[in-house]
Amino acid sequence: MIEMKRPSLQFIAVLLLFVAALTSASCEVESTPDPTALPVPTPTPVNLEQLLRDAGAATAGLDTFHFLLEHNTGGTPLAPNLTVTEAKGDVVNPDGISTEFVGTLGAFAVRSSLITLGDESYMTNPLTGAWESVPKEVSPLGFFDPQSGIGAIMTQVVNANLLSIREGEIRVGGSLPVAALESILGSATDGTTVEAELTIDAKTLFLTEAILTGRVTATEPDGVIRTITLSKFNQPLTIVAPQ
Repeated sequence: MIEMKRPSLQFIAVLLLFVAALTSASCEVESTPDPTALPVPTPTPVNLEQLLRDAGAATAGLDTFHFLLEHNTGGTPLAPNLTVTEAKGDVVNPDGISTEFVGTLGAFAVRSSLITLGDESYMTNPLTGAWESVPKEVSPLGFFDPQSGIGAIMTQVVNANLLSIREGEIRVGGSLPVAALESILGSATDGTTVEAELTIDAKTLFLTEAILTGRVTATEPDGVIRTITLSKFNQPLTIVAPQ
């Protein structure tokens, strides 16, 4: 039979010291405090009234821009039996406009172009396509002044609310009196409003899109949505009278 030797006191002391060292190291690791969490900065509230004023001034101060007006259904009545469904063109500050528009004249589809230079206005005959000088006061687009119209859109929004800020764009919603749209859409029904959703470039403060929901005139269908898109800001552009 093999006789088991008892561990010496020296061996037991060394073992106890080793266990104590391990325990101390473990406690130090477990008791290491977590890094102090940095506070999340609170976003600065957006002053929407000031934003809209600044954006209106920035957009109205453009030298040139391109615009596109579209409807999800129907169109905008501009004159008896004339309804525009889409218009696009360029604006040169202070008084140059070149526009192409499509729509209906009675039961017929029409396409025409308009150039305005100061008090001079020229329009293509919808039937022949030939350019004709048209007195601005009787032109179906004689009211059309998108430069001042954009400023009116931006500064007359009521009950403005911040929809989102993302990817360099600020989206603002609110209500807009239709009277603010007369220089873009012509005569409107007094006392009515449309819902507006505006997209503003966060860096330049230029208006890039306006979505207008609601009827501007009594003859329009319910639920009409107009989208005005602006682009090609301050690019070199010259508008000349047609030959």
